Amino acid sequence: MKRVAIFILISMLTLGAFHTNLFALKKKVAQSGMTYLAISLGARESAMGDASVASVRGIQGTFYNTAVLADISKFSFCIDQVSWLVDTKVYGLAAAYSLGGIGTIGLDLVYMDYGEIMGTKAVDKSVDYRGFITTGDIGVEEYALGFSFAHRVSDRFAFGIHVKKLHENLGNAEIAVKQDPNTEQVTEYKMETWKLNHWGMDVSTMYFTGYKNLAFAMSMQNFSTDMKYWYEEFQLPMALRMGLSMDVSQIFMPANENFQLNMAIDAIHPNDFLERVQIGTELVYLKRFALRGGYKFNHDVETFTLGVGMEFSFAGLETRFDFAYTNANYFKDVNRFSLQFSF
Repeated sequence: MKRVAIFILISMLTLGAFHTNLFALKKKVAQSGMTYLAISLGARESAMGDASVASVRGIQGTFYNTAVLADISKFSFCIDQVSWLVDTKVYGLAAAYSLGGIGTIGLDLVYMDYGEIMGTKAVDKSVDYRGFITTGDIGVEEYALGFSFAHRVSDRFAFGIHVKKLHENLGNAEIAVKQDPNTEQVTEYKMETWKLNHWGMDVSTMYFTGYKNLAFAMSMQNFSTDMKYWYEEFQLPMALRMGLSMDVSQIFMPANENFQLNMAIDAIHPNDFLERVQIGTELVYLKRFALRGGYKFNHDVETFTLGVGMEFSFAGLETRFDFAYTNANYFKDVNRFSLQFSF
């Protein structure tokens, strides 16, 4: 079994190294909307290259693999903040409560903050030489409210379901519908409201193989029916994730109690991009201090990741703070912060 586990880990890492060449010819033509749902929220998971489907633990499983919520013993809560691209931010809140043998239930909120986006209105150049005027902030808002349920079937297998109510409001805007053919002056406007309410669902599983703590996990994320603006149909950023994770120090240093060396790898099949592989590692000292790193293969923006974490206990409250840095091509680098409480 030891040789088999080592072979699996090496094989998966090799797959990640050659991933770009293996899938270079598989071009996608699909498009997706509400893409904030595909942004990684947890700082620990992001610091490990977002190789998260099998390595995530605790309340952050809400956003990566709902099945792991089955292992929450009482109550857990987390707050995530992502300083995303072009000065936008993403916030995540999640809480889960164990019902004992029945399972675990949870609630969560993901909110996308675009800041101020100015609207415009076409006018005659006699009014403004640019041919338009600004109309103020159009009030864009996007958020998802979720409910989770996870249940452990046996000591090796658990499953989870995450249902989300999605809201997108791209604001109200006047659009030109009639123009004088002689002067090219707009003579009629129509107010349009760009708003959608929809639903999405994640279905996840976690399986512990029985060898050390080697785990295999799968998750179908953002499954939904098509949405539509006017004549344009689109889907959520749906993806199938499969991954492995393991504390490899249990193989090479079985008597060690001070260090953990967690390794993880995810293979991802999205509906709006090429296939991807993500790898990550985490060195933990005394189960309290962590250093993390990872890499995302075949991403158009994000590449390597780094991060740190610390756990501490105060008055019976288990607390964890995590920070992640992600190198971003063409944009400012991305920072993430997470705070987690359990009791």
